[in-house]
Order: sequence, then structure tokens, then C-alpha cells
Amino acid sequence: MSANPTHVNLLSRLNRIPVTRTVVGIIILLSFVWLAEAFDIGIVGPVLSTLEKDWALSNWQQGLLAVSSTLGVVVGMIPSGLLADRFGRRRVVLLGILFFSVLTLAGALMPNFWSLLFIRFLAGVGEGAVLPMPYLFLSEFVRSGQRAVSVGFSNGILTAAYVVPNLASLWALDTFPASFAWRVPFILGGVPLLLLIPLFLWLPESPRYLLKQNREVEVLRLVERLEDEAKLPHDAKLSDERMRVLLAQSEEEERLPLRTMVAQPFLNRGLMMAMQLTAALILFYILQVFGPKLLESRGTGNGAALLYSGLMMVVAGFGSVAQGFLSDKLGRKTILAVYVVLASTGCLLFAFGSSTAVVFLAGGLTAFFGLGIFPVAKLCVAEQYPTQLRGRGVYLNEMTARTLSGVVTTYFIPFLLQTYGNRPIFFGVAVVLILFNLPFFFFGRETAKVQMEEAGTKLSFGRLDRETFTQQVSSR
Repeated sequence: MSANPTHVNLLSRLNRIPVTRTVVGIIILLSFVWLAEAFDIGIVGPVLSTLEKDWALSNWQQGLLAVSSTLGVVVGMIPSGLLADRFGRRRVVLLGILFFSVLTLAGALMPNFWSLLFIRFLAGVGEGAVLPMPYLFLSEFVRSGQRAVSVGFSNGILTAAYVVPNLASLWALDTFPASFAWRVPFILGGVPLLLLIPLFLWLPESPRYLLKQNREVEVLRLVERLEDEAKLPHDAKLSDERMRVLLAQSEEEERLPLRTMVAQPFLNRGLMMAMQLTAALILFYILQVFGPKLLESRGTGNGAALLYSGLMMVVAGFGSVAQGFLSDKLGRKTILAVYVVLASTGCLLFAFGSSTAVVFLAGGLTAFFGLGIFPVAKLCVAEQYPTQLRGRGVYLNEMTARTLSGVVTTYFIPFLLQTYGNRPIFFGVAVVLILFNLPFFFFGRETAKVQMEEAGTKLSFGRLDRETFTQQVSSR
């Protein structure tokens, strides 16, 4: 993007538009994208609990199968960020869904451990292309005061949707013999192919990406349609001076090389974001992949364990929606801190509680605040980078966090469970949640109600007034 008057005018107009019918439609479409993603990622937990007995899997085999799709996610993120910045967010979403849905469907035909391991890795490559994309879309599409609530709504559907694989597996176990029941979720994993039709027809490209490609006519049509829905005039002369200054800074950053990602201030921002996201994902992967196994170790039957694990995801969906709404009102850092403290409390209760009432309280706190933490945890990542680096920044942070959480940590969980039980695991997660978030709490920037161009600028800010901000840019 540049600071030419057309870009300034279009972004100034876009940032004043409230959530309209079209924006709601986009949020719903992206929610279905996450629904498909949640089902595909969520397959591994309930399938693993069945195959552990049916195929007599060893600890190292359970560990490999648990991390196979996540390892594919990490590999898939390496090129996807570059592709999203070069060819657009929309194309990456469509191709990613096509890729992982076909391969998930093929997983039902796998005859042994090694073939299933390989096909889950390949499906993960497609998942990696899609997973961060709704955050990118919504952060670049929705105006500053409503970004988190829109992400919270969509992420709530994503999180709650993790109950679907559990219910599908529970139904399959009651209907078919175990040798076939584990294949049913993979067969259902082909259903998201139908989602490609409405996405192709109705999902627009990110307006900020289009402006970066100098496709002003497409953005103008979109902005005018949104203005008509919001009953706002088509003001071709509207020019937010702050937006002009931000785009001037963005135009300067267009000329910076890729190594800017590992230079200041983006290096420090990226490290803080990777740490807080890693902590959240460690808890997520432990509960999503090994939740049924952990509950079984507390004396719960296999069917009940699948059901309870799924219900925790439903509770987490409500936590996600609440976090998005509250963080737009009260600030990202404040709400994230509340969620981290209460999620850690839930983990400690899981570790040291023994009564049924305490375990249920621990499950509620961990689900609502721990699994519901992702709207802010992920949106803050997107808010650290300018448009031309945002795709790569989001994917790099996701790749780093998922490698540490979904691959390294998840692989060793079966061994830790067998050797030490689940108490040290939950205690360790509580400690990690606190320690890995401290840098962001103390040194991170508050990006609530801040325009994306301002949130991603190289310049420091603390709700700068217009005159101070203009002087800061002019002095560079």
C-alpha cells in the first residue's frame, strides 16, 4: 500500500463502517472454515483413544500419531505465509481446504500405523495453510473497535466445534465394531469439500491485500457496498490525516527486505507473541489430544471421557466469544492476564484436586479461560506487523508455537503420563502459562481500538495523539 490519496480515502472510509450484513456473512463463512479445520484437527484425539487398543499402539507410536498432523501444519506454514502475501488470502484458503479434506477422506482407507501416520502428516500441510487465515481476514477487514469480538465469535465456533469429532467417534463406537469405528471420522472429514462452493462464490479478498496490489477498483466496489448497507455516504474526499501518516510509514517499510522480520522491533514482538501463543497451545494440545486419556486415568469410562472432553470444548467456545467482546472494551493485555491467571488456577486444581467437585471446577476454569484464550492470543500476533509482513509474521509465529507445543511437547506426553501421571503435567502447564506471558504483560503494546496500520507500524506508540504521531514520523 502507499500513501496516495485513493488508498487513504478508501481505508479511512473502511475504518468507519460498522459490522454490516456483508461483514456478518464473511464472519460466518470464516467460522465454517474454522469448523472444517476443527473437525480435521480434532480427529486425532478420539481416534487415538480407539486405535491405542485396537492396534495395540506403543507409547512412541501414540506420540508420533498425536504429532503427525501438527508436524504437517508446521511444514505447511513455511510456504503459506509467503503465498498469502503474494497471491492473496482467499486463494490460500480455498486450496488448503481442498488439499486437507481430500487427504483426510483418504485416511479412512489406511491399513496400518505407518500409512495413517503419513496421510495425517500430509493433511496437516493443508491445515497449516488454512489455520491462521481467518485471523488475517478479520484483522484486515473489520474496523479497529470490533476486531476482537468478530474474531472471538468465529474462534468460539472453532473451539466449540472440537466437540464434533468426539461425538462422531462416540456414535461410531456405539454403532460399529472398533476396527471400523475409527475410520468414520475420516470419512466425515471429506464433508468440508462442500464448503468450497460458498467460499468461492461469496468470500471476498482482503481489502488491504488488494490495495497492496493496487487493485483500487475492487476495493472501491466493496467499500461502496458496505457503505450502502450502513447507510453512509460515498465520501470520495474523506481523508483521515492519521491514516495518511501511517500509510506513509507503510510505504517506507515496503522497501525493507525480508530480514526485517528478525530485526527490531519485529524480533522482540515476534518472540513475545511466540511465547504467549506457545503456552496457550501447550494446554490446548494436551486437552484436545490426550483429554480422553487423561479423564480415563481418573476412572472415567472411554465413552464418558470422549463426551466430557467434547463438552469442555463447548464451554471453551463461550469463553472465546466472551474474551473477544471484553478485550475490545477493556484492552487486550488486561483480559489476557485475567484468562491466564484463571486458566492456571484451573490447571493447579486439576493437578492437586481429588474430589469430583474440584475436578469439575478445574475443568470449567481450564476450558472457559484456558481453551477460550485464543481470540486475543492470536489476534495480537496479527496486530504486530504491517500489511506487507503480516502474512509471514502470523505464519512464522504459528509455526514456532505449534512446533514447541503440538510437536515437541505433545510427543512426550504419553511417556510423561506413564512415568509421572497427570499431576506434574498440569502443574507444569500452569507455570508455563504464567511465565511465558510475563514478557507481553510487561513490555507488549496495547492494540485494542488501534487501526491495523498503526498497530503494525515500526514506530512505538501508547495511544499517541495525532500531532505527536505526525512529528514522530516526520522526524525519521
